Amino acid sequence: MTAVSPVLLETVLDVEDQKTPEPVSLFINNNGNKLEGITIDEEIVPKRTTTLGEGLHVLLASMKLFGLYFSRRSEDVSDDLNKKSRKWNVRVIYAFTVVALLWINALRMLSMFTYDDKFGLILLNKLIAVIWAIQCAISQTAIYAACFSGRLDVVFRQSLDDSCATHARKFSIAHSVVAWSIIMSTSAFFMYGLFFASVPMDMLITPFQVHIIISYPLIPRIITYFISLYLLSAFIFTQIVTFVLAMIFSHQFKKVTKSLESCLDNQQRQVSDTDIEEFRQKHQEISMNVSYVDDSLMFSNASAFCCQLICLIILLYMLIFYHSFMGDAVMIASYVMWVFIVAIGLTLTAAGGIVVHYYVSIFTVSSYYCSFVTCETIAVLN
Repeated sequence: MTAVSPVLLETVLDVEDQKTPEPVSLFINNNGNKLEGITIDEEIVPKRTTTLGEGLHVLLASMKLFGLYFSRRSEDVSDDLNKKSRKWNVRVIYAFTVVALLWINALRMLSMFTYDDKFGLILLNKLIAVIWAIQCAISQTAIYAACFSGRLDVVFRQSLDDSCATHARKFSIAHSVVAWSIIMSTSAFFMYGLFFASVPMDMLITPFQVHIIISYPLIPRIITYFISLYLLSAFIFTQIVTFVLAMIFSHQFKKVTKSLESCLDNQQRQVSDTDIEEFRQKHQEISMNVSYVDDSLMFSNASAFCCQLICLIILLYMLIFYHSFMGDAVMIASYVMWVFIVAIGLTLTAAGGIVVHYYVSIFTVSSYYCSFVTCETIAVLN
């Protein structure tokens, strides 16, 4: 997801001490007043309050298991005491430990390279392993920073209407099932490669069997397999939660655009300045939420796109020119599966930003057209 610049408004937002304001509610409170001349559908009117975090409960629960999400906000105190109530707890310490573990693992993976390395299947496998380990460490760090700073918590506390909450739950459940399916299948291939392959991938347990030769490397293999579960979760869940947020924000943009089009149809393309300003304010609110999330996760998204693109190129090159050296059919299938997973990751990373920007541009064009038609109508009447 890339940053989206809010549509400029004539109203001025108050910013104290030049701090970035927190995003406000996804729906403006009109104090019960409807827009002029607009018949509001019952589906659009919020019937009950559901937060974004509650809508994504299944996905966030899975992320908490691997230290990918936590909240430092105490729910037992008022919002005025939020900053004072933020403190280190078990989940924060657990998440920090996972971040430290993944960066130590990334540094450990660099020890795979030796002076005897020559261009070939082994060296290409080492490159992929190092790039992937660094990407996962960056993703884990980015999501930790977003949670520690409270940015994600602020966004997940945003209220949704029934329609958007339903979409959030569907996205959360469906993508959680997909994420766990990928983790289980990929971890099975990892287990085979580490413990049962005809040529075990002992380079993954470096520095053992690379610089330090031991007779029974069972314990290092078990530790490496345990770390791979955290790598997989950081690789998959960070991209999925970013994509789900992009889809939810896109749904919000779509609803605002649909309301604007309905207003144009009902009022025969004559919309008052008050209505136009109202739609622009709603659009700006959603844009602020997108920008708020993007400020936290942009490094994760950038690293995911670049690293996965490099890994995809290397994997395709290996399958084309080195498939006869891959040992057995199971290992070939694992390479094919990794091509599939990396391609999906690239798609999720790119699609989120593309979809959000598409709906932003649609509304921007519609609002400018609406303003132009309104001005032309006033000029004709005068």
